Formats: sequence, C-alpha cells, structure tokens
Amino acid sequence: MRHLALTLALLSAALPPLAANTTQRLPDPKAPGLDGTARLKALVDRVKIEQSHLKTLEAKFTQAQKSAMLVSPETATGSFSYAAPDRVRWEYTAPNPISVVIKGEEMTTWYHDLKRADRLKIGRYSNQVFKYLGASGNMDSLVEYFTVRLTAPPRKGAPYELELIPRFSRISKRIKSMHLWIDDETFLPVRLRYVEADGDTTEYKFSDMKTNVGIPEDRFVLKIPKGVETRVIDLGQQSKSEP
Repeated sequence: MRHLALTLALLSAALPPLAANTTQRLPDPKAPGLDGTARLKALVDRVKIEQSHLKTLEAKFTQAQKSAMLVSPETATGSFSYAAPDRVRWEYTAPNPISVVIKGEEMTTWYHDLKRADRLKIGRYSNQVFKYLGASGNMDSLVEYFTVRLTAPPRKGAPYELELIPRFSRISKRIKSMHLWIDDETFLPVRLRYVEADGDTTEYKFSDMKTNVGIPEDRFVLKIPKGVETRVIDLGQQSKSEP
C-alpha cells in the first residue's frame, strides 16, 4: 500500500506547474533532415511548451504491475484528474476501489474495502526523492538525471518512445530504467513504464485524454465516511488516529 502511494505521488509530480504562454515558433521533431540529437532536442522543447499550457487534464488509465511478490501480474483501471498547479485525483475502480487525492504537499489515500485512509506528507518526498527520479516537474529534470534517447524514428500516428537510463547511482538504486511514450500530436505522455532496481515493473497507459476542460472543485475533496480509520504518515513515521 505504501508503495502505491509513493508511485502515484511520483507520477503526479511529473505534471509541471503552469507556466507563461510562449509565442516562439513551435519546434517540430518530425522536421526532415534532423539528426538524432537535434530531433530529441526538438521533441523535449516541444513537450515543455505544450505542458506549459496545461491547466487541467482528465484521462482513463490502466496500471499493470509485475513483481516477484505477486503470484501473477496485476492490472487495475480507473480515472485520473489534474488541475494546475498541484491538485490531482487518482480514482481506482477495479479490481479494488481506491481514491487518492493530492493537494499541495499532502496526499490522502482511501482504501474503500479496508475502511482505512492514509494521509501522507509528501513535501520532502517530492522535493528530494522525486527530483532524483526525474519527476520533479519538467523535462529539464529528465535530461539532467537521465540519459535520454529516442528508441526509433518518428512514424505518423505513432507516439514517440523515450528510453531513460539513470545517470547517477543514487537514482539507479531505485530505478533501473524508464520508458516514456509521448503522443505525436498533443505531446503529452500517454504511457509510462519503469523498472525498479529489483526488477519489479509498473506500467501506466492513459486514454480518452481531455485537456483544459472545467473540473469541479469537489473533484479534489475526499468525503471519507465515519468509521474509516485514518493514519498520518510523515517521513516513515506513522501515527494512528481514532476513527
């Protein structure tokens, strides 16, 4: 359960804060004549520009996990909502209902079936751990902490695939590698797979993405019913509160 919380915080932190609009000419990673280095730079620059305009995002997702601790691979589905600069909701609908809301530096995870909720202080995690994982808020972090390469030439209608290998041992102790798929029209991530140092693999696929649409404020409020046990988790220290 704790691993789920940190994974969701990592992915949510990958969404950048809202930035000012840009009037510069849009880089075209499909432009003919570009060598590999120039094409990668054009793609990274274009992603940063498109993400800087992102105010809200809604999508459906599928999560697949493979682990030595699991008898067989596990798949979960749900919906995802984001509103700049720091509000996120992950709503797992199957196989087990789980609601996760991130607002600022706090994340609340409600496990419906278990009648339990965890409130996690993620401020230091997002500022330190997630920074080293290349998810601190923009593509500059990926380039700084990972060696990034395009795995294949661009094809019309197919997403760009980036392979990311950690540059530093402090990162490789946690993450062995990452693959990130970027839509060739919206230039937003549509798929993410990462392999942990122990070989465990987690993959997310996003579909039905809607950007800059109105999202109700109460989407980012968890209405936890009475009788649900709530725990507060802060930097590895847990304190239990009464239901």
